[in-house]
Amino acid sequence: MPKVVVAKIKSALKTPPSKSTVFIALALLCVTLPFVFYKPAGTVLHVAGTAYQLTIASTPTARQAGLGGRPTMSQTSGMLFVFGKPAVECFWMKDMQFPLDIIWVNPAKQVVHLERQVAPNTYPKTFCPSTPAKYVIELRAGETAKQHVVIGQKLDF
Repeated sequence: MPKVVVAKIKSALKTPPSKSTVFIALALLCVTLPFVFYKPAGTVLHVAGTAYQLTIASTPTARQAGLGGRPTMSQTSGMLFVFGKPAVECFWMKDMQFPLDIIWVNPAKQVVHLERQVAPNTYPKTFCPSTPAKYVIELRAGETAKQHVVIGQKLDF
C-alpha cells in the first residue's frame, strides 16, 4: 500500500467522530436495540408433566389477532388470552390455518369450559363458555385430550 494512503488512514483514525456522527450512532442503537432483545410476554402452562410455552395476548389488539394467520404452531406452544375481569368471551377461527383446543379458565385457574378439535372451517361460528372466564388458552388440537384436561381441573400457569 502506498505511504500516502497509509498516512491518510492513520490520520483518519486519530480524528474523533463528529457530534452528529455520535448522535446518529446512538439514535440507531436506541431504535434497533429493543428489537434485538424483544421477546413477546409469555408464561408456561404445566399439565401432566408437559410444559407449554404460552404467548400472552393481554391487549385488545393482541387478543383480536390471536393465532390467526400463522401457518402452524409447535405441539408445546400456545396462546394465553388475559382479560381484565371474568366475562363470557367468545372465540372464532377467523384466519386460522390449523385446528385448536380452546380452554376457558376462571380467576382461580380452574377450567370452566372446553372446546376440542375446533377446525378453521368452522368460521364464522363462535364458541362461547356458559361461565365467565378471566383466561382463555389455545393449544394445538388434541392436546387437551392427550393431557386429560377436564372441566373443574386447576391449571398451573
